[in-house]
Amino acid sequence: MGPDTRPMRLEDLCAGAMVASRGCNTGPSNNESHHRSSNAVIGWPQIGETEIETEVLRRARARHRGRFLKGPIPLRQIAAANRLPGQALALFLAVHHQTALTKKTIVTLPRGLLTDFGISPGAKARGLQWLEGAGLIRVERSRGRAARVELITVPR
Repeated sequence: MGPDTRPMRLEDLCAGAMVASRGCNTGPSNNESHHRSSNAVIGWPQIGETEIETEVLRRARARHRGRFLKGPIPLRQIAAANRLPGQALALFLAVHHQTALTKKTIVTLPRGLLTDFGISPGAKARGLQWLEGAGLIRVERSRGRAARVELITVPR
């Protein structure tokens, strides 16, 4: 008679098992458990995984695709910010971006956003002064807090 070809059952695997003493570690090594699924049993069908795309997942993927600038931004304001010294134009565009992103009229400018625009903390402080002087933004400053910036909208 040939070798047993019937599928193995969980009962067959556990039939000869004995209770381990406290001093022995009979569990699988880390290497073995890494390569074998913890819920896999010989002869049992494997269940695949399917990722369901949710709104949260869609938004997370959109964030990872990169930043974009939402308009419209009046060309007159862009031209005015461009005539200012330093990185005033980049800062003005960063304020527009943050306003569109948060959908708030008054925003703070996160360090990561300013880094993406290549604006240092010193350039931010100078740029806010220049933009405020040109009448493009309003800035609310408080000691120990981030500057709160509001775009001054131009009537159409």
